[in-house]
Amino acid sequence: MRFVALVIIILWVHLGDLGSAWLYDGGAWPGAGVLRNLRDLLVIVLAGCCLLSVRMPTRLLLPILAYGSLAMLYLLFNRGGVSFGILVGSFGTLLIPMLFFLAGYYCVRERQQLHSCATLLVALGIASTLFGAWEQRNTHFWIDTLAYPSYMLHVKGLLLGAQPDTGLPWNFYSNLELDRRAAGLLASPLAQGMFLAVVALTAIAWLERRARWFGLALCGLMFIGIWMSGTRGAMLAGSLALVGYLMTGTTLFRSRYSRLVIAGCACIAIAIASYGIVLISIRFQDGSTIGHWMALQKNLQDLPKVLLLGAGLGEQGAIAAQESRPAIGGGEGAIFSIAFQLGLPAALLFLYFYANVALALWRGYRQHREPMALAVFWLSLGVATTLISSEHVLAVSGTGAFWLLCGATLRSLPKTQHHAAGMRYEYSAR
Repeated sequence: MRFVALVIIILWVHLGDLGSAWLYDGGAWPGAGVLRNLRDLLVIVLAGCCLLSVRMPTRLLLPILAYGSLAMLYLLFNRGGVSFGILVGSFGTLLIPMLFFLAGYYCVRERQQLHSCATLLVALGIASTLFGAWEQRNTHFWIDTLAYPSYMLHVKGLLLGAQPDTGLPWNFYSNLELDRRAAGLLASPLAQGMFLAVVALTAIAWLERRARWFGLALCGLMFIGIWMSGTRGAMLAGSLALVGYLMTGTTLFRSRYSRLVIAGCACIAIAIASYGIVLISIRFQDGSTIGHWMALQKNLQDLPKVLLLGAGLGEQGAIAAQESRPAIGGGEGAIFSIAFQLGLPAALLFLYFYANVALALWRGYRQHREPMALAVFWLSLGVATTLISSEHVLAVSGTGAFWLLCGATLRSLPKTQHHAAGMRYEYSAR
């Protein structure tokens, strides 16, 4: 039943908006808006079961409990005096990484289940890439067939950020000339790009011991999908993760020379594909780069004002932005969102948890030579590059799969006891 629940969550996360918008049908069935709440409730229940019944490494458990307790304290006291909806929404958003990590840790108990999970994610990635290539040239599907603008406005509360003529979110377009970006099955270019970055590495690790060249081909297909989505954060994260994996994956190519050659070819291909994008970004010739740069400056400028205690839940982040509330900071960057709401100690707790997840994955690969552990380790480094520029790590559709894989991979490692830095790791249920 646990693994079935995980499959349901994966399908719900990556097909949820598309399916819900179809069921909503422009307002024909308002109850479709409740489906997201049921998904979130399922994740919360699974995370709670994990905390109550599964033994996990102390260096992972302690920051989860400390960070969660601190966020709960801010929820109860509501320092900023925000409305209940914003308060609860912001609280849930800040806990997304740990809730999904715990859900993955609870639902996967053996290697075969991990690989079945990878199979499902790769299948979704292929389908999303192909669908993205089609809908990118058929915008009428979102407007006329799916009535997606109505769903975004009335169900997801997109009060700001919609293109006036179509009603679609501005991130569906790459410029003012309304050139489309691929949104895929996730119905969001930003989520599509980061999801495909995760799946690209998963495809290689999934097929490494059976059909490595086919796995590399699927990875290439996913990278085409990333570029079609136009998500630069995903381009950087995926590129760093891919090159790192190719250079260190001794079970993919045993020869060091072969690893260097294939990694070099990947770097050249990425450089050619990215040249124009990098040039535009360096020259500040697009609004997105300018916006990110201005947001970073504002974040650094305002950070000393909330260094210790933060401004309170709901004073930063995507939920507050949609409510047009005057927020402190620049409004970009997951780590800033945590710091501005809960204070710098909470942000450091989150980084401590993140670093320990990455270290546990690396040690897991070194000890057990599990390709998925190496893939998710390099993904953790790649995704970390978005911490100061976007809120990807606090988004369900963007990195839900990544956090599920982190928990599932660590739990599926062989059930042995080993010592690392004076700490005993135990991968077994009580």
